[in-house]
Amino acid sequence: MSAEAFVAAARDFIGVPWVHQGRTERGIDCVGLVVLAARAAGIDVQATADYGRLQNYMQARHYLEAFCERVGSPEPGDIVLFKTTQTLHMAIISEVEDGRPARVIQALGPGSRVVDTGLQFPPLQLWRPKWPS
Repeated sequence: MSAEAFVAAARDFIGVPWVHQGRTERGIDCVGLVVLAARAAGIDVQATADYGRLQNYMQARHYLEAFCERVGSPEPGDIVLFKTTQTLHMAIISEVEDGRPARVIQALGPGSRVVDTGLQFPPLQLWRPKWPS
């Protein structure tokens, strides 16, 4: 499995409506997108849904540590953790330009759908899934 498979799996969810703690093709949130795309790419990821609308930074970090490692420079297929105006959020990097995440696949919030869009907020952390060998 590979980062390319992870990004392709995430793209399969484009257009799916955002649903808080959603984990299906009928509704998905940012964590659900990461979980389902990772599983499709061969990583056994726990489907946690024990978070509120204002997610906790330490909780997100501990969750990502279970199947990722921190990295300093982005590549497609990495997970970017960032803060929006109201919540902590994660997305899958689909494109990198000039050493920075340029586009991400994300399920951002109420009224939205999964999209592949430009990254609008500065990244707090970058995480790379540990691909099975």
